Amino acid sequence: MLYQLQNLSAEEQTLVQRSPIWVTLLIACADHDIEEEEIDRAKEIIHIKSFAVQNDVKNLYKNLDQHVDDEIDFALKSLSSDGKERLAFLEQHIAKLNDIFPKLDSTYATQLYNSLVSLATSVARADGGLFGINKIGKDEAKYIHLPMLKKP
Repeated sequence: MLYQLQNLSAEEQTLVQRSPIWVTLLIACADHDIEEEEIDRAKEIIHIKSFAVQNDVKNLYKNLDQHVDDEIDFALKSLSSDGKERLAFLEQHIAKLNDIFPKLDSTYATQLYNSLVSLATSVARADGGLFGINKIGKDEAKYIHLPMLKKP
């Protein structure tokens, strides 16, 4: 268990630990179609964040990096095949972090929030666009700032 999460319930710990996966899928599903490039880019970003991030959130990514494929498969199996239902489920799941942020150290909560927004932007840039122009689609653009989350 990550020491930053020790004051959380088991369910809350799991939610925090899976939050990068849920954010990845939210962005990937924004246009109601999951593109493999977006999932692959998210895996790369999670791997990079597991050693490159210079704050405590690095440990979250390090733990997730060890079994990211299993976590993505698990998450995909729990999603509806209907695009709107899928997005609603993901938004509700991610929004649960709003109740968890106050229970975390304020610095860690802010680092986690910023990291998830950064991840969302990177995943959105993984697919689409022509020669790098309009790389983030309008469906993805409305989610990259994770509007369902309140900045801690």
